[in-house]
Amino acid sequence: MAIAACTPAAPVTPDPQAVARQIETSIAQTIAARDVLTAAAQPVATNTPLPTSTPTHTPLPTLTPFPTLTPFAPTPFSGGTNAPFVGGGGGGPTPDPRYRCQLIDQVPRDSSPATILKVGDKLDVKWTLKNTGTKTWSAATYSWLPISEVVRSDNSANWNLTTNPTPLTVGIGQDVKPNEIVTLGVELTAPNFEGNQPIWITVQMAIIGDGVKFCRPYIQIKVIKPGMTP
Repeated sequence: MAIAACTPAAPVTPDPQAVARQIETSIAQTIAARDVLTAAAQPVATNTPLPTSTPTHTPLPTLTPFPTLTPFAPTPFSGGTNAPFVGGGGGGPTPDPRYRCQLIDQVPRDSSPATILKVGDKLDVKWTLKNTGTKTWSAATYSWLPISEVVRSDNSANWNLTTNPTPLTVGIGQDVKPNEIVTLGVELTAPNFEGNQPIWITVQMAIIGDGVKFCRPYIQIKVIKPGMTP
């Protein structure tokens, strides 16, 4: 036994396959550890947004509107005996509610081509009028007459010219009760005049009754000579 205890043990021969497996395992662990460290060192990838383009709109061209025509405006009017001309055809106010009217329509209207006349031309003008007063316009006691003519000219020789206004028979001879409508008219003749510039003549009419001139529409015409530009 003493001899056996002093005798060295025989060396153990390693198993080659086991050694190979250990080497493979060690290499695999080393590679895995390297991959983990490499991944940790890489920056976190961020998604870079694609550039956005702001759409641009080419504005449409601005359209130039057509010129607007001033419409004919019916005008209520009455009028004392000395009422001035008022736009739309009328007269000044009167405190008497019995004598009032409203201009409904006028043919032709002021500044229309029909109001440009050559010397000797004739023009019929008609006004549609509504009785807005409280008194009937009696055919037996009321008349329809021209009350004023005003000539606008640079030549004083033309200031006393007249269109010889002649009332038309249309509407004459009928009673017009409150809120009823009547059409009255006048014929104008363009006079000859001095000079080489057109002239303008304003003619005012009126209903006359009970000593009162009221419902006083008017028309302005332009008179030219042959060869003149309207």
